[in-house]
Amino acid sequence: MNSIRFSGADRAALSTPLVLPQTGKRGVAAIVLLPAIAGVNDYVMRVAHRLAADGFAVAILDYFAREGGVPDVSTPAAIDVAVNSLADRRVISDACGLIGALREHEAIDPERVGSLGFCIGGMYSLMLSAETSDISASVDYYGSVRYAKTSSQKPVSPLDRVKDVQAPFLAHFGTLDRLISAADIDALDAELKRASKSYELFTYRGAPHAFDEDFRPAAYRPVASQLAWQRTMTFLDWHLKGSPAR
Repeated sequence: MNSIRFSGADRAALSTPLVLPQTGKRGVAAIVLLPAIAGVNDYVMRVAHRLAADGFAVAILDYFAREGGVPDVSTPAAIDVAVNSLADRRVISDACGLIGALREHEAIDPERVGSLGFCIGGMYSLMLSAETSDISASVDYYGSVRYAKTSSQKPVSPLDRVKDVQAPFLAHFGTLDRLISAADIDALDAELKRASKSYELFTYRGAPHAFDEDFRPAAYRPVASQLAWQRTMTFLDWHLKGSPAR
């Protein structure tokens, strides 16, 4: 397994997995892969290798590299604690540092870097596009739209960052998501439209939160998962491979 070193928040020296295409070509497009709150697990690695098989270099941002391990996510209450303890500014700063390292990597075209995230990673994919112009495409799988309340760790609700989004944006949500209401999805759609952003937003009827996670039988929806993936690859291929460099 390859890795890539980069400077994160507070100039922290970090390293994270990097999956390169088997072709060995130079000047490939790259994806910053942003996991759910469970961190870098087998599912995330399989997604990375799936993207690499389609010709993308994939760097996986490990939110918990400093702590040396993922938090307890064994119960809904523990998940809430883990989510609320993760500082948005630190994650976005780390992600920007990783993008900088990717743009300097000899195998990667610096003008063709995108982001793809699941759950909290989907939310960070949107926020990252609002933070930097170095992202050329952004994909969000069921990321939170707005916070019930803000805090020092979560100072700005994702919805309030939409006006600053700079890259084409693709979003996927299930209609049975217990964490993201239909009203939130409609609000995101309306704000993207009001701000004249380049975006595509899809909902999947009967799909719950985490419908792409095939290791969770209660959540996984194979048809929604396959359709969302096809749309994601079409989107990434167009914006990172098929369109002219900026």
